[in-house]
Amino acid sequence: MLPAFNNPILTDDLDDGFTMLIGPSETASLLEVGVVESPDGPVIVHAMPARRKHLR
Repeated sequence: MLPAFNNPILTDDLDDGFTMLIGPSETASLLEVGVVESPDGPVIVHAMPARRKHLR
C-alpha cells in the first residue's frame, strides 16, 4: 500500500478532502488508496485492488 501512496500514477480528488490514489503495489499490481488529510498529515483510510472505475 505504501508504494502506491508514495508513487501514484493517477489521482482523483473527491469530496470532503478525500483523495483516491492509484499506484503500483510491491508486485506491480495496481492498487487504489483512499487518503484524507488530518492535522497530523495524510491518513490512508482505504486500500484495495484498483477497480475499473478509477482507471480512466
